[in-house]
Amino acid sequence: MTATAPNNPQLESRSGKFFARYYDAMTARAEEKWGRPLRTLMFGELTGNILEVGAGSGANVPYFAKAESLVAVEPAGEMRRQLEVRAAEAPIDVRVVDAWAEDLPLDDASFDTVVCTLVLCTVVDLPTALAEIRRVLRPGGQLIFFEHVRAPGAVGLVQDVLAPLWKRVAGGCRANRRLLTALRDAGYRVRVHEVVRPWPRYPTNTPYLRGTAVPRTDDRG
Repeated sequence: MTATAPNNPQLESRSGKFFARYYDAMTARAEEKWGRPLRTLMFGELTGNILEVGAGSGANVPYFAKAESLVAVEPAGEMRRQLEVRAAEAPIDVRVVDAWAEDLPLDDASFDTVVCTLVLCTVVDLPTALAEIRRVLRPGGQLIFFEHVRAPGAVGLVQDVLAPLWKRVAGGCRANRRLLTALRDAGYRVRVHEVVRPWPRYPTNTPYLRGTAVPRTDDRG
């Protein structure tokens, strides 16, 4: 039985709803410059049954053209409405689900690939969410991620200072999340394929990591 997901007050706050409503407009420049090529690289050749956790407004949806099916999970109502529009236009079968990463209403071992892009920074209970992802992955399945993480050195210290404020204004985003450590602690073998530092660089979200994580078979619970 899965745990009950904690509420994310930042996601439901006025600032969180504003952030969700205008997220696509705020990221349009980055999307044009490097987002689209990156999504093509990451998702264009994926096959089988795919789960996207925190699908947002559906920016990734058009890129899963070779997948058998896609389940897109998104708990924020403002973004989910946009996601449903993109899902209806997708070239494959897409099911939109209102759920939190910590409590996925999905069967065990039912997905070949789980995708997370720019979402794990907002998850309230990251260990529980990563355990849920392990649960729904089939044996041999993989988690594909593109996420920003705490930077080393002075930038990381700045992120530590800014994190409480940034969390309040950016829909619960944690500027200093130590994702790789969390993945390894949750029983994944992690491979980082690319470190991305797009320009301009903002201290709250650099660097980005593109990678894969595979559950270790020696300690699957």
